[in-house]
Amino acid sequence: MPDGRPLWERPGLRTVAGDTLRPGGFALTDRAAEAMDMMPGWRVLDVGCGLGATLGRLRARFGARAYGVEFSAEQIEKAKRTGMVRGKGDCLPFGDGTFSAVFCECVLSLFADPKTGLDEFNRVLEAGGFLALSDLCAPDDDGAGAGSCADRAVSFARTRTMVEEAGFEVELVEDHSRLLRDLAAKLVWVGESGCGCNARGGLGYFLMIARKKGWTHV
Repeated sequence: MPDGRPLWERPGLRTVAGDTLRPGGFALTDRAAEAMDMMPGWRVLDVGCGLGATLGRLRARFGARAYGVEFSAEQIEKAKRTGMVRGKGDCLPFGDGTFSAVFCECVLSLFADPKTGLDEFNRVLEAGGFLALSDLCAPDDDGAGAGSCADRAVSFARTRTMVEEAGFEVELVEDHSRLLRDLAAKLVWVGESGCGCNARGGLGYFLMIARKKGWTHV
């Protein structure tokens, strides 16, 4: 019988991706933190934090005061980590200007309304705060708009436009599509068919670092 749970709650994904549940594991998390020159004591929010792996990484490696928002009660129960609250990424339970950085790793494409989510990221960031966004991108904007992240993925150009319209200045963009292909192959190897990456051709994966406007360049 087919597993009706979303991919991120299935054991197959955890088997091949560990607790990060995304392409590349901690590689892009570390890359983003280093690119923004993250300092000890920064207040950092991980939106769609899943099992909280990024929280543990940013605390241990960079000394951040990391918090997470996750909608799935099952993921929060499995994580058993401090600093995690249940909530939706497009309605964050934090005040304006609370954080120095927001991470959103392989989650934005699952939002019902990504524009509202990006507005929320901007709201909870201090002026000059960083957004670390990694996600799938498609060759066009003709996705199903529902289902898996592969079905929902839009073009990189559209995502960048939404980020900029939400009040961010893009500082860094990197293509990491190889990491997506590696994960898709591993999922097939363990018999997990819910990814959708192999059904929709031309999918890629990117890392973007953007900064909230309203700060002064030094």
